[in-house]
Amino acid sequence: MEVVENLEAWAERQRGAIVALARNWAGQLEGRVKRDAPWMDRTGNARAGLYGSIEVRPDEILIRVGHSMEYGVFLELARDGRYAILKPTIDAAVPEVSRSLKRLWE
Repeated sequence: MEVVENLEAWAERQRGAIVALARNWAGQLEGRVKRDAPWMDRTGNARAGLYGSIEVRPDEILIRVGHSMEYGVFLELARDGRYAILKPTIDAAVPEVSRSLKRLWE
């Protein structure tokens, strides 16, 4: 029984570490999209409405980056993506996030 208890405790610690890592990445990505958004601010609402968050599910932990303003979809898709910030930021971060997750398991 002690082996099972130790294994369960280890799994719980690893899950906690992954949640903490995901929160860290969500914050970093939020900072990046707010800093690097290519549009000219008029009201500042679009930039202020960019966010990073996580969702913890039973079998997965999601990192989300998005717009809270209704017109965020237009900034991402209009004019051939000229003002897009979400996908380019996520695409650039995937290798970094993967490496940090692998280091967590070493």
